[in-house]
Amino acid sequence: MIMKQKNIILTLLTVLVLLSSCEKWLDVQPKTKVESSELFKSETGYKDALWGIYTKMTTTSMYGLNMTIYLDAMARIFSSAGTSGAGYEMFMYRYTGNVGQTVIGNIWSTTYNAIANINNLITNIETADKSMFSQDNYNIIYGEALALRAYLHFDMLRLFAPSFIVNKDAPSIPYIKKFNYTITPQSTVEEALNEVIEDLQAAELLLKVSDPLYTNRTITSATDNGYLLNRNLRMNYYAVKAILARAYMWKGDKENAYNYAMEVINSGKFKWTIVDNIATTEILRDRTFTNEQIFTLHIENITTNIQYNLNYKWANSYKVNATYFNRIFPYPTDWRGANALYFWSDIFTSSSTQERTSTKLWQYEGMPTAYQRKLPLIRLPEMYLIAAECHLNEAPNIINTIRLNRGISETFALTSTEVQITNEIKQEYLREFYCEGVVWYYYKRQNSNSLDGFGTFNKANYTLPIPQQEIEFGLIK
Repeated sequence: MIMKQKNIILTLLTVLVLLSSCEKWLDVQPKTKVESSELFKSETGYKDALWGIYTKMTTTSMYGLNMTIYLDAMARIFSSAGTSGAGYEMFMYRYTGNVGQTVIGNIWSTTYNAIANINNLITNIETADKSMFSQDNYNIIYGEALALRAYLHFDMLRLFAPSFIVNKDAPSIPYIKKFNYTITPQSTVEEALNEVIEDLQAAELLLKVSDPLYTNRTITSATDNGYLLNRNLRMNYYAVKAILARAYMWKGDKENAYNYAMEVINSGKFKWTIVDNIATTEILRDRTFTNEQIFTLHIENITTNIQYNLNYKWANSYKVNATYFNRIFPYPTDWRGANALYFWSDIFTSSSTQERTSTKLWQYEGMPTAYQRKLPLIRLPEMYLIAAECHLNEAPNIINTIRLNRGISETFALTSTEVQITNEIKQEYLREFYCEGVVWYYYKRQNSNSLDGFGTFNKANYTLPIPQQEIEFGLIK
């Protein structure tokens, strides 16, 4: 008991040091620390602070591994995840073991650190002199920050709280909107989700009048040194719409979800990938469907952080066995499966056992710059699937649109039953989103009793345990 008290006191001292340093320093760049009061004296400082947040999101504690690849392991869209290591522990739902606690603790602490940096930026930009910003940059930076705050809180809500359909009144996460020492109490699931939507709607208004992706303002590399190029690498106007579609789906508000999804689809800003960019050499293949990416991250260390875990050469890599593969990809012309293996590599573990590993995120020397180190977080097909789920009468035609753009010649029957439609939507999630962390959230939103091919599922595993130290310090119930 005495030892435990000493450990708690030591940890509390560490937390106090971190909190005091938080006021003076903003860790926003990989190699430098900039004093917060100096950072926000210029537009460049705001840009650097925002870019630092995106950079933090690419780390292994967040979307660079834990919040994408490990979620796929938990969704069991791989039939194995090795026999040891962090991915295997999450695959087995060993959340309370030392390894599982480390993974979960890193997700929590790093994400809330990113949120603290966002709140510091928002606090400063709300009272900033707008004249220091060129043209639309004030609204863009402010809008992106609000959207990022919503996006990160939404994923924390989806990970660490019951789904809305299970218990909307359950305690969930603290939705933190201030940069100070005050402890923010937990919101209920419904309250937190409403905060997500509120932040997104505020971001939507700011970006509607400023984001060149929506306003069609001409941007070149000479415009502010190209700051507003490649908007899908930033939290853009249509990414906000897409997240609103996700949020309303989580809430069970299918009409709003449908409307937001259709706004993204009908914008014409995101195009289906053509077969010529798939049926080509390994170097030139567009494995992540670049034109379909609504919001994506550039993962500088994608080879060491992610590809290492997917590489067939390693014993602990993630694999799909032939039985599972053939059930998910039954159509021989489907680009995503197919005998051509555009996105897979065969592994022969014995003379009679065949497995495959995903090459979706593999990097090749000489591949086009536009394809390099991209990890999509939101893509166009998800908007189609949301629309299909919301309006079942339109679903067969929507499903056939997806099939057409994935090389599947077999059409989905227009007379399909609701059960058949629902099952096909699920199958499309399984086929489409390898390595993107999307399927786990689909299963949880549905409160599914089973994961495809793995029988009965303990639904308690849908909710990650909040790190113990948060509870011990009285920060969380």
